[in-house]
Amino acid sequence: MAINRKLNFLITILFTGIWLSVGSDPYDYLKILETKNLLFLNNLNLKLIDIVNFCRAIFPLIALIICSIIIFKFNFFTKQKLFLYILLTIQIIQILTTFLSQETIMSNYENTIDHIGRYHWLISSIATIMIFMIANRLNSFDMKNFFYISIFFLFLMVVWFTGKIFIDFYLLSASKPMYHLSVNRESAAFLGHDMPRITGLSRSIIILYVILLFFNLKQKKIYNLTKYFLLLFLGACVLLFQSKYSIVTFFLVNLIYFLSSSDKKATIKFLVVLLSFQFFTTFAIYQTRDFVKNIIEKNIPNLNTLNLKNADKNKIKDESFYLRKFGDASKEGYDYVKDAISSGRLQLWKDAYEHILNRPFLGYGSMSDRAILNEKRLKNQVLVNPVSNAFLYSVISGGILCLILFIIFWLLLLRKILNIFKLQQISSQYEKIGIIIIVLLSLRCLIENSMMLFGVDFLIILNSLHLKRVK
Repeated sequence: MAINRKLNFLITILFTGIWLSVGSDPYDYLKILETKNLLFLNNLNLKLIDIVNFCRAIFPLIALIICSIIIFKFNFFTKQKLFLYILLTIQIIQILTTFLSQETIMSNYENTIDHIGRYHWLISSIATIMIFMIANRLNSFDMKNFFYISIFFLFLMVVWFTGKIFIDFYLLSASKPMYHLSVNRESAAFLGHDMPRITGLSRSIIILYVILLFFNLKQKKIYNLTKYFLLLFLGACVLLFQSKYSIVTFFLVNLIYFLSSSDKKATIKFLVVLLSFQFFTTFAIYQTRDFVKNIIEKNIPNLNTLNLKNADKNKIKDESFYLRKFGDASKEGYDYVKDAISSGRLQLWKDAYEHILNRPFLGYGSMSDRAILNEKRLKNQVLVNPVSNAFLYSVISGGILCLILFIIFWLLLLRKILNIFKLQQISSQYEKIGIIIIVLLSLRCLIENSMMLFGVDFLIILNSLHLKRVK
């Protein structure tokens, strides 16, 4: 029993540390392997940010070692849920394909340090899976603890990064749609690394929106008022950020909430009022932007400076319309419509397919899509695009076997996912939330690498799977 309590505490700390490592860069600790950085070890003039980033980046490796020792010592590897074995196998396959990719086209894009860095996200994923494996075998551990930790970090991320976006929206002389705030602005950084893009932040907002909307707080009025205020704010952020996936899923979530409710009349009234306030808030923020910005400029004149990299300074246009641009303006007709809908993904998928044909069984290893699909962008030091499809990423990184396992993973969940049509019959609020989040992430896999790569999606889906009764 004492061992159980110690392990409960330990895996809670490890899971918290894994969340803190999200967005870390392996170079923050791998740079000590470079000869020119050996003085780094003898230099005590390290900045706090360097120490924090070093700890964040190396933590998944430490967690992996600790979890491996626990799992083998207590024989926790057995009697686990099948989807965990599948996810673990997918990561192990990618370790092998990443190692074997050294003699492929990938050798043109990386040195030894870069290659080692590609294992970072696999290590993080495996460490996370092992944490859940240990938790599954502890009789006294409540999986909802992980869920609460995830909500806490999601909330912090949304508040912090949304706050930075709003500040930049009011202060910077940039285009009016929030979506077009430059990702290269100096303020778009966190601990020296790029902060989440608006599209990724919108995804986190949607997850929080689902949790708030479907979780019934049977408490005092103050709790419900807080809930409604947060729903108003989160919904307005989705409409302001204008991520296509998030807007579609935003309305889908509201529709699911309506269809799953027992009192349709009360629900439709609630949703109409909520959506009305969300649209009004969005409109009010855009309409008052110039007014607020002028007040700030008069009182704090030096803040009207747009801090961008030189390459982007000539690209800023102060647009008069508040909707984001869709598609490539240089294209016309069908080509424009195709680009506007897919945001260039169709071309990425076509390029990925050609590379897959050249190496279908082994792929090119972890994070390889960033290199082999972005040769021109890498040369011009422009932001690279991932393949933006989890199924294509699985085969381009791990080969056909990895793709097959990923498909099996979703087939295992299919029967439970279909419970989205039977939410009224499910009494557990946690299970309802888990089902909805898994459905949303399954859709996201079609347009993003999503849970195939360690990050928020990977952590959230593991949480959601344990909120459902998956056998």
